[in-house]
Amino acid sequence: HFGSSGAPAQGGGRPRSPAGRRGGAMGEAEEGDVAAGAEDLGLEGLEGLDPEEIAALEAQLADGEEDVAAEGAVDGEEAGVEEAAVEEAAPLEEPGDELDGGLDEEVFEDVDVEDHLRDAVEGNLRLKRMLSSDGADEQSEAKRRKLDPEHEERWAKATEIATKWGLVNDALVMHVLVSCEAETLDTIASSPYMPDRSNLWKSPGEMLSRHVADLGDRKMPGGSGCDAVSAFKFRWKIDLSLDKQLRALSHKELRYVLTNYDGSRELSEFIAEAAAAEVEEELATSAACPSAPGVSTVGRFTRLELIDPLADAAVFGDANLTFALKLAAHRTALGHVGRVVATTFEELPTLRERYKEIDQSIKMLEEQYAEVYHGVDCTRIAIDPRFKAMQGALGAVYYNFPHS
Repeated sequence: HFGSSGAPAQGGGRPRSPAGRRGGAMGEAEEGDVAAGAEDLGLEGLEGLDPEEIAALEAQLADGEEDVAAEGAVDGEEAGVEEAAVEEAAPLEEPGDELDGGLDEEVFEDVDVEDHLRDAVEGNLRLKRMLSSDGADEQSEAKRRKLDPEHEERWAKATEIATKWGLVNDALVMHVLVSCEAETLDTIASSPYMPDRSNLWKSPGEMLSRHVADLGDRKMPGGSGCDAVSAFKFRWKIDLSLDKQLRALSHKELRYVLTNYDGSRELSEFIAEAAAAEVEEELATSAACPSAPGVSTVGRFTRLELIDPLADAAVFGDANLTFALKLAAHRTALGHVGRVVATTFEELPTLRERYKEIDQSIKMLEEQYAEVYHGVDCTRIAIDPRFKAMQGALGAVYYNFPHS
């Protein structure tokens, strides 16, 4: 013992025995072990705790680590289950496959659609999905490559032409070029043609589109007028003598030749067969006026001027119903008994706001035994109950949409 002055204390203290010294050494060793254990556990400032207390803390920490490990294992199993469920629920699909998905059956829940019309309805719905889909450019591009193997070749050729013109970054020019056939691209590449980039009224893409259309017109028969016989003669390279024979045929005979000739036999054989041929569908519009002059009758049929007197005629997209009125008056003058089915896309209240004469037009149509329907979407007539009984009854259909 030392006093306050640091000197050994006098009197009151006895020197320690060896045993006492050994006991003190053991105590110091135990305290050192406890301190080392506390340092190993990261428990700073706990050097003064008893060994039993340190052991209890170690047990608690060990139990906590086991609980954390168990919770981590459970979370890992749940995450694995969720990932597996996601993989099973959402398999990988190739780009563009969702646009080719099956028909949405909800469309047919309340409407009966005949089996042979389901494909037409599905096509219309798929087209609407494609037009309304956002961000499908990459998907449609991948689908295009799959369906059109020559797309890459045309793209390379179009890029070469546009680079030569300095318009490779013009999206419209590239669109027009890629849409061309390979033969047309070769013709453009070998010609000195180049869009006028300084034109103030038309863009290079518009001028290129006009040039491509002109290239296609050059392949058509020359002259101002081209009837059915002229187009047939140009396609099959028929001489002038056979041209005269074709123009002398009746409607029934000329239609037979135009429909059945395939170049496998002489044209004169088909002309001979046409005289003995019978009309398969007597009530079809194509069979109307069988003995009338062939060229003029086929022309009227192509322009939808020829309508079976017994068949109905439908008008879609008529706004103020003036077109339907003229058609009804025309058919009445010809003595037709078939109806005129006039339709509008808008509902009647909307039409009354836009056209003050709409009620009078409807009255005049009904006086001529025409039927008037409103709110008709011509892309959905296959599932429109108002047109269910008209299958096969329409001899002509007019889509009166001036902005198309």
